[in-house]
Amino acid sequence: MAQLKKVDDRWVVSGDLTIEHAQKLLIEIDDLPMGNSLVIDLSQVTQVDTATISLMFEWLRKAQVKKCDLRFSNFSKNLLSLITLYGVVDLIPQAAH
Repeated sequence: MAQLKKVDDRWVVSGDLTIEHAQKLLIEIDDLPMGNSLVIDLSQVTQVDTATISLMFEWLRKAQVKKCDLRFSNFSKNLLSLITLYGVVDLIPQAAH
């Protein structure tokens, strides 16, 4: 099961970030206190699929509406490969390391 939890100054996604869990995570982002900026840490994500990309773009859209600078960190090799394959790697903002 995928989960989203606050750890220090970031929100950490853990588990499978796949189509099975996308709807739940999409709803959960509405409850996050975004403020001016937000980092979503993907270091604990175990599985990804094409729904992951859609979910990330939907999170970005919601953040833009709230005027929040949303960035992602710690892409797995599988996720990086997937977003590269779809040609969207430059469209997904990454947090500075």
